[in-house]
Amino acid sequence: MMDSSRSAQRAVIQFLCSEGEHASQIYRKMKEVYGEQCLARCRIFRWCQRYEAGRVNIKDLPRPRQEHVVTNSATISAANEYRRIITREIVAELSISKGIVHHIIQKKFGYDKVCAEWVPKHLPENQKTERWELDPSATQKFLH
Repeated sequence: MMDSSRSAQRAVIQFLCSEGEHASQIYRKMKEVYGEQCLARCRIFRWCQRYEAGRVNIKDLPRPRQEHVVTNSATISAANEYRRIITREIVAELSISKGIVHHIIQKKFGYDKVCAEWVPKHLPENQKTERWELDPSATQKFLH
């Protein structure tokens, strides 16, 4: 069975380019061998251009991106300390992405954003009874 991984196909492209094959001929040969698993024609042409320009590595170059942050107990407890400030400040203080902060607040703490404030998604029983006691008339309109 032929190895149809991208790196294996790039190695084949690199070899055939070094033999002087044209990109269209390389595509035809690879399509015969790999069939549906073959790289797209445009990708083969791009890799041929790269190898002709002097590239020797078949692996992808590292791309700049934001550092991967795992939501571990340290980031969760740190976010909990800053719960009373806005999300942007938590992002700046902890140097993590806004998405991670939202994930921690929503999934780990069980809060949702209501009127631009973080409130508990589900009220505990004691808070529910306190709400009833504070203003029973306001809650009655929702029951009828």
